[in-house]
Amino acid sequence: MNHERGKSLETMLPEELLWAEGGHASDVVLTALADGQLAIVPPNVRAHVEGCDLCTTHLGHAALLSIHTGAGLAAPRETASQTERAPFPRLAITLGLAVAVLGLVPTLLQAPSTARAFAGDVPLVAGAVSTLSHRFLAPGSPLMLASTYGAAVLLVMVAVVVVRRLPKKEISS
Repeated sequence: MNHERGKSLETMLPEELLWAEGGHASDVVLTALADGQLAIVPPNVRAHVEGCDLCTTHLGHAALLSIHTGAGLAAPRETASQTERAPFPRLAITLGLAVAVLGLVPTLLQAPSTARAFAGDVPLVAGAVSTLSHRFLAPGSPLMLASTYGAAVLLVMVAVVVVRRLPKKEISS
């Protein structure tokens, strides 16, 4: 029995945190009681709070603060869960692809002339790509150097834009 009592005293608030100036319960005690942590507040301090009008008033204020804080913390969590559950826009993607296919129909109806134009253009485009790639991939070419630095600058700019668009984390003091 003595061991049980010693164990319960270890889980109670220390004596220096129980009382404020003027012999009233401290803010730590009032916050613990407002949060429903009755087990950590010694019975003599709870009895004082129940009998003291000033401490009871402060306890009511602490309880209201606890309720409002809990509601404030729950609201962003509910909003975040609602935005995360947005469905994948399958219908919009399907309709977009359908419109793209419908846009190809007139071109496909003129198949013989399109096939001839395509057959004539393929060697021309392939030759142009080959010429550009030989000049572009040549060691030490200014175009290769400019494209490397240009790509690096573009990546840094994209990173800056992404970081600026991320939600800001609020720091409360």
